[in-house]
Amino acid sequence: MKIPVILLCACLASACATQPNQTLSNKTPSEVSPVSKSTAAVKIVPSKSIDAIEFLSFAEVFSNLPIDSQKQALIETNQVLVLNPNDLLHRMKLVMIYGLPSSMIADTVKAQQLLKKIMQEDILANSQLAFANLLFDHLAVVNKSSKNNNGEPKRLDSLQQKNENLQQKLDATQQKLEASQQKLETAQQKLDELKKIEKSMGERDTAPKK
Repeated sequence: MKIPVILLCACLASACATQPNQTLSNKTPSEVSPVSKSTAAVKIVPSKSIDAIEFLSFAEVFSNLPIDSQKQALIETNQVLVLNPNDLLHRMKLVMIYGLPSSMIADTVKAQQLLKKIMQEDILANSQLAFANLLFDHLAVVNKSSKNNNGEPKRLDSLQQKNENLQQKLDATQQKLEASQQKLETAQQKLDELKKIEKSMGERDTAPKK
């Protein structure tokens, strides 16, 4: 079904492009107004003639490609955009190459930035905008989740460092307690020795003299 639709669109676009040229050919240059030129230019804007189904079709095909073919699709898409940076279909293809969950060369941050720029240009038709909004929401969730996950290891490292510092303080305190215990035991031994000496001297003083 896609081929007849594409051919029909091509025929309509050709007819629209040919008819103004035929009309303008019968007029002198002074009779051709800037409004007529502007109107003709608006009629052939490619972004309005692309249906969102083209985006979905590419997404389905791209998702089933092996990584080498996905890389080739990226190369070909960039080549087209070098020649025509305003090609909406290939701009959206680039977004999907970087942003689809099945992409093995994904860069969701770049995909979100590219899609945001397209949406800000206000060049999407209603069906295209609905698809773009869904994809943008998906990318926003993925990037937010990725940001949170990236912060989690740092938080764990910080907690680990705090635990290590606390353990070091506990070890130092334990050493001080052990040293104090040794001093107490030494003092107790000296005290016991003094008591023995006093007891021995007392026994000598109370012993009967011969």
